[in-house]
This record gives sequence, C-alpha cells and structure tokens, in this order.
Amino acid sequence: MGSKPSLRRALKREVLLKAAVAAFNRQGYHQTSLEEIGEQLGITKAALYYYFPSKAALLATCFDQAMDVSRRSLAQSRLVGSNGREHIIGFFRFYLENMAAQHEGFFLLTEDHALDAAQRARLIKQRDAIERQLRKFVTDGIKDGSIVRCDRKLAVFLLLGAVNWVPKWYSPKGRWTSGQLAYAVTEMLDRMLSTETERPLAPDVSRIRIVA
Repeated sequence: MGSKPSLRRALKREVLLKAAVAAFNRQGYHQTSLEEIGEQLGITKAALYYYFPSKAALLATCFDQAMDVSRRSLAQSRLVGSNGREHIIGFFRFYLENMAAQHEGFFLLTEDHALDAAQRARLIKQRDAIERQLRKFVTDGIKDGSIVRCDRKLAVFLLLGAVNWVPKWYSPKGRWTSGQLAYAVTEMLDRMLSTETERPLAPDVSRIRIVA
C-alpha cells in the first residue's frame, strides 16, 4: 500500500515536468511562471510548491533529466558500432530518441544562465564530462579512418548545437515521428563526419521506416 502514494506523486511530478518543458520551450523560462504551469494542469499553487520549491528548482530538474538521458545515451552508444563515427552517431540517435520518449518532446537546453551558481556549476561539470567522451569518439574515429580529419572540439560543439536546437522547431504532432527524426538528423550529422559520403540521404523523412 505504501508504494501507491509514492507512485502517484512520481507520476504527478512527471506530468508537471512535461508541462514545464513545453512552456519553457514555447515562451522561454523568464516568461513562464509556476502559477501559469499549474493553471494549465489544474494544480493549485500550494500543490506546485509541494513538488518543486521554486521555478529555478524545476528548471534544474529539467537539466538533470537531460543529463541523465545523455549518460544513458553514452552507455548505449558504447555497445553499438565498430568505430568512433558509429559510436558518436549512435550517441546522438539514442539521445534524440530517449529525450522524445521521456518528455513527448525535447527540452531546449539554452536557459542554463537562469540556474543559480551551484546548479550551473553542477551542470557544467556533467556537461564537460559528456563532451570529453564525445571528443574521444571523434579522436577514435580519426584514428580508425571513419571520421575525416577535423578539430574535434569544434566538431562536437557543432553536433551538440544542431541537436540541442531541435526542440525549437520539432513538433511531435507533425508528420515525422521521433524515430524518423532521430534517424534523419543523425544521418545528416554522419555525412558531416564520415570519410564515406557516397551513400544518398533520405529524400523524405516521413517515409523512413524505423525497425524496432
């Protein structure tokens, strides 16, 4: 019996997070209030503060979940592929798929300046660790011949910038599924890195067939 209240609390908290992600992406962190999110869900102000003591705490949780998805995607990417390029492309494909599954959309990672000093320092530490591993994938790919010679730091920044901007324009209600999106985006990223460029790109994302 004791687990049911905990489960209900976790589900309500997740619903609140999804609503916050949608609102932050749509109109920005500073233009969104906790009360507004609560009104959309029919939750009182007191109930909101039961789950999150402040809007900053809610934002920090969004970032924490994004970092959790990044770490899981890294773990998955190490299990697929046989070279550096396949590992880094695998990471971004898993990342896009996992973010869509978790939030029925994506969290736009551009509001880190709104975090307090301690929250931002924790985020930067986590983000730097992930970026170091991605640069290692690029280095491995250059060594094994699967990635063209390039500045690995610049390559990773460009890849992250492209993927982290997806929430600005992608809608799960559109013609493309999250699986099609993940495949098509990473296919183009692959073209940027790959030493093999003769394979054609998908001409119509909505016709991509994703095999589970």
